Amino acid sequence: MKKELEPEVQHDLAQLRRLRTIVLAARRRGARGWKEEDLVDLPRLYRHACSLVARLEASGQNPRLVAEARHLIGLAHGILYAEREAHRQSPLARLVHAYRVTVPAAIRAEWRLAAFSFGLLYGLAALSWYAVSRDLDLASSLLNPEMVENEIAQLQAMAEGERFRGNFTFGWGESPSTAGFLMLHNIGVGVLFFATALVPPLYLFLLSTNALMLGSYTAVAGHWGQAGSISSILWCHGVLEIQAIVLAGTAGLILVRAWVRPGPWTRRHALQLESRRALELLAAIFPMLVLAGLIEAFVSPHAPLALRVATAVVTGALLLLWIAFSGREPRPAS
Repeated sequence: MKKELEPEVQHDLAQLRRLRTIVLAARRRGARGWKEEDLVDLPRLYRHACSLVARLEASGQNPRLVAEARHLIGLAHGILYAEREAHRQSPLARLVHAYRVTVPAAIRAEWRLAAFSFGLLYGLAALSWYAVSRDLDLASSLLNPEMVENEIAQLQAMAEGERFRGNFTFGWGESPSTAGFLMLHNIGVGVLFFATALVPPLYLFLLSTNALMLGSYTAVAGHWGQAGSISSILWCHGVLEIQAIVLAGTAGLILVRAWVRPGPWTRRHALQLESRRALELLAAIFPMLVLAGLIEAFVSPHAPLALRVATAVVTGALLLLWIAFSGREPRPAS
């Protein structure tokens, strides 16, 4: 028959379980992970765990429990003294830590908001592609008519065997100046998505417009058998560019959520707390948009098909690996 634990040991284990719940909620959801009782309990539970480790090490008992408690103490310390620890690091160390740990963790924590935007974008793009693929006349209803006419004129003017390049017809000599323009343009679009997300109806309109444009433009090219050619150009840089602008919109939605659902905080304090999470997402988009601009200027219009596809696949895989795995804490022993 299993021996029943002593009341004091049961109390210690219950306190550690409570500390784990608070810490993991805070790390996953940021300010939204806090409840009023959590704010009171965290310092008390942190001190209790420190005392428990001291008692167990002095008696030489239960080294596995000591390891578990030490792990929780480290996590709780990182939350309680985050600002103090950050100021002790050099600017370069803080920057590396931000992009290795903080930024990908913030994106993972906001996966629900991001999934909403990605689902709307790619869902509408797929529907518009399907509709225009079946009926070319629908393109003018879903996409700017002038853009449709210009694309059709380009497709009709192609020589036999030529591959459709859309507007990516500039030469190597123009690539450096074009790269600078595209990087600034991409950052401007990212800022626009962030700003419109503060007014959700505008954000939904902007996101839907871009989704319909993406699907319809590709479908029009498909009527001339050029969907694959233009897709390889668009997605060569678009894997980074499109995901970045959606993350920018997600950052704006975080601030909206803080206003609508402030939790135990006042709205003003909730906005202060959630603005840090929004900035963490915005920190992700700027290097992505700069790199996308370089690829769009130097690779998308000039590289052969195989290299364009490889660029899209590699950048997409690296982006997924960075978001999914970078900066994850090792699981402690139970």
